[in-house]
Amino acid sequence: MGLFSWFGSSETKSTEGLDNGIPKKTECYHIEGFLSCSYFTNAVEISDKLSAEHPNVKVDVSAYIQQQWAERSRELQQEFNTSHRTSPFIYEGCDVNNQKLIGGYTDFSQKIKATYKLSV
Repeated sequence: MGLFSWFGSSETKSTEGLDNGIPKKTECYHIEGFLSCSYFTNAVEISDKLSAEHPNVKVDVSAYIQQQWAERSRELQQEFNTSHRTSPFIYEGCDVNNQKLIGGYTDFSQKIKATYKLSV
C-alpha cells in the first residue's frame, strides 16, 4: 500500500451530475412565510428532510416577521396571479422566469409525499 493510497483510488471517479464535485440542483423549491407560523415551520422541516435525502433538491427559505407578511403576500399574489395569501407561500422552479405556484403547507406536503415518497 502506497503512502497516499488512503486518499482514494487514482482512477477517475464519475462526475456525472456534478459541478466541481457538488451535485447539480435540478429541483428547486421556495418557501416564504412568517416566522411564528406553525405551517411555515412545518414546511421548512419537510424541506430540510427532503434536501438531506435528495442532493439534487435546493430549497430557498425566506422568513418574515408577521407585520411584513401582508405586504409580501400581496406581492406574491400579483407575481403568481393567485388568491393564495396565507403563510407559507410555496413555489417551485430553478429558473426565475419559469416558476410555478405549489400553494401552502398542505399542497407542499402532498407533492413531496407523491413525488419523493417521503413520509411527512
